Amino acid sequence: MKIKYYGTSASEAWPALFCSCQACLLAKKLGGKNIRSRSQALIDTSLLIDFPPDTGYHVQHLDLDLQQVRTLLITHSHHDHFFPYDIGMRMPGFAEGIGKSRLLVYGNETAQAKFQDAAKLYRGIERFVEFRRLEPFETFFTEDGYEIISLLADHNQPEKSLIYLIKKEEKQILYAHDTGIFPECTWKFLEGIRLDFVSLDCTALSRNWRQGHMGFEAVDEVRDRLKEAGCIGRNTRLVLSHFAHFGDFTHEKICETENPKGYEVAYDGCVFEI
Repeated sequence: MKIKYYGTSASEAWPALFCSCQACLLAKKLGGKNIRSRSQALIDTSLLIDFPPDTGYHVQHLDLDLQQVRTLLITHSHHDHFFPYDIGMRMPGFAEGIGKSRLLVYGNETAQAKFQDAAKLYRGIERFVEFRRLEPFETFFTEDGYEIISLLADHNQPEKSLIYLIKKEEKQILYAHDTGIFPECTWKFLEGIRLDFVSLDCTALSRNWRQGHMGFEAVDEVRDRLKEAGCIGRNTRLVLSHFAHFGDFTHEKICETENPKGYEVAYDGCVFEI
């Protein structure tokens, strides 16, 4: 499998829209890997995770090909992860070449309600986009061979925010954004499951957050517990993403802090082979 990160920021993007903090000023000055859009990732060519308002930017500037996407996983309803009004444009009048296939969108009850509200603006959208509601710890299979399990995240309660376990051809990815340290029911489910790739929320950077989002200390706790549970080993790739504009951090500084501990640091447009 292959994973490409199109967006690696928290909800404000980085630099943030109206912000003049040190981190945003540094990002504007340095550019490159320091410019981060809202969170989105693609598994191979057909499995997309989240649909932020920056999706159009990802299509136009980072070569995201939505024509090939058949399955869309939504982690939760926050706008930086789910902007359904743009999905409504997957129909004639807005797009050509989409054929008769439907985009299958999976997410929780709150995201479903948000989708249904947006769908009122697009008559006939149900022929081109179908939303399938998920509860935590459901398993389903896609037509192109992925086994996907929704797991409960620690984020935006009482919404049942989700993280995803994705498997294909004996390779497994745990995609864990947005979440704090996992709920106990998720830890129980993961015990003994071997992971080849783990993508962890690191929104807080050096701030000591453990609920809702994580920072450097919390991701270390998650890494250590995954080791204890038999989930990760020497060959497991650990990647940090979903960063907020805190302090004086740059991409280079995050790497200097976290690479020695065995983490890789995602940036917009980066690709990992699994």
